[in-house]
Order: sequence, then structure tokens, then C-alpha cells
Amino acid sequence: MARAPELDWLRHTAGVLALRDRAVIAVRGDDALEWLQGQMTNDLKGIAPGNSVYGFVLTLKGRVMADAWVLGGADEIWLDVPSTEVDRLLERLDRYVIMEDVDLAHRPELRLLTAQGPKADEVSPEGWPSDRLGSGGRLWVVDEAQLEPELHRLTERCRSLGGGPIDEQAWADAHVAFGRPRFGVDFGDWTYPQETGLAPVAISFTKGCYVGQETVVMLQSRGKAPKVLWRWAIDGIEPPEGKTPIERDGTVIGEITSAARLEDGIAALGFVRRGHESGSGAGFVIGGAPARPLGPVEEGPGIGRSST
Repeated sequence: MARAPELDWLRHTAGVLALRDRAVIAVRGDDALEWLQGQMTNDLKGIAPGNSVYGFVLTLKGRVMADAWVLGGADEIWLDVPSTEVDRLLERLDRYVIMEDVDLAHRPELRLLTAQGPKADEVSPEGWPSDRLGSGGRLWVVDEAQLEPELHRLTERCRSLGGGPIDEQAWADAHVAFGRPRFGVDFGDWTYPQETGLAPVAISFTKGCYVGQETVVMLQSRGKAPKVLWRWAIDGIEPPEGKTPIERDGTVIGEITSAARLEDGIAALGFVRRGHESGSGAGFVIGGAPARPLGPVEEGPGIGRSST
């Protein structure tokens, strides 16, 4: 169970942690921004040093290969991406460098730190905006040798604001509590962008072409994705495991992706198949326990104020 103080810090002040499951890919060259615009689902037009944009890198068939924070810099653009996907992303992105002046490189010596919460901007003025839970956030990129000293410095600053350090279990539970899905857990290359619930912060429907756009536009024009990620409250004792079926009146209509035991009960995220997302809140069962749908992720608190 996530300790109450850590969730309170994330809701009301700020909590800090090292993002040990994320990595940095550098994009350099005169054509870097224009080329990257054709690889990301969100609009990068006008991104400048100190600005950030959140979006997806898609497969040609329009599924989510990775999520990425695009970090504007003076000499190169950095992509904050899942560390498990670095090799696949480099292969996928390099395939679309044709005649452009673009160089791609993994920067393993760079590490990522973040503060999340409404007072995150007060922790330190450097870095980039990066709201990962819907309550505000800031991101810093540091050399690996400086990771622990910087983490200590930012933690002390958080404590002065009434917050503190967030451990990995609390961070995982916070995504469930806030209703903010995580790549590799709640969505991935088995999902289309609109299924994730992150469309309001990760997709621009007015920008130019990008890899995988045809599928995104087709789903949007139809108005329905094959499944939708919802937030759930479960009247159980232990959180259900991923892939636990969601049933309604004896029929399986979806499955859980992640769950957490919080102070006020069990919270979860889980997909509901198209055609079953409407109706009253009665008749749902997850892992043998009664469950209540709290609404789609897209309409929940985890989406936050903007893509930055």
C-alpha cells in the first residue's frame, strides 16, 4: 500500500524521485525538429529550449511503440523514453532518416529526475515542465555521476516545501490513484493511442503527417476505439493482478492492467471493450469482488492541465 504521506505530497506539495526506468535519446542536426515532427503524435511546432511536449512514437500500423517527453535544448533535442525500448526506438527512428541532417544517439550517461505535485516548479527553476500525474511536474537531466547528489539536493528542497522522496512502489501506486496510465503496464504496443486515455495530452489532431497517423485518424473519425481504459474502485482486500477479467452479469467485458491498495480501498485501471462502456455502475465484478466504474481515464484527474 502506498504510504499516505507520499500520495499527499504528490497531491498537495511535491515529491521527488529518480526515473530509473527512463532513458535519453539525443536528436541532433539542422533538420532535427522538422524531422521529429513527422515521428511524434503531438505537435512540436515552436518548441524551444526549456519547453517540453509529451507524445507517442507509433508503429507503422498505428500502435504505441513508446511514450516520450520531447525536451527542447539549445544544441540538441532530448527524448525521455522507456529504457526498455531504446534499441527498438533507435532502429525505428533511424529507418525514417532519409536525406535529412539528423543524428540519433542513446545517451546512457544522462539520467532523469522529476518532482511531481502542485509545488514542483518551486523545487528548482532549471529543467523542463513534465506533468506526469495531472497535478504539475518538473524534470531534470543530470550526468550519472551527479544523480545521487542532485537527488539529495532536490529531496531537501522538497522537504522544505512540505514534501519529500517518493519510492518506486509509491510511484507505481500513484499512477493508479491519480488515474495516469504507465507505458509497459497499462498500455504499449498492444494498444492504439486513443485506447490509452491519453489522447488529450499526447495527440494533436491538427498537425501534419507522422508515422502511424492514418490509423489514428481512422479511429478518430469512427469515434470509437476497440477498447477504453477506465478507472475502477474494487470492494476487495487485495489488489487484483494484471489481466484479471472484468465481468458484468457473468460476461467478461475487459481486463485489469494495474491496481493498488490505497487508504480508502482498492483502486485499479482496466480496459473495457467497445460496446460495454455505458450503463449504470451495477453488476461489475473484478477478481470475485464487486467493482464500481469511476469513468474513463481520459476524463479523470491524471490527464492534468496540458501536455507540458
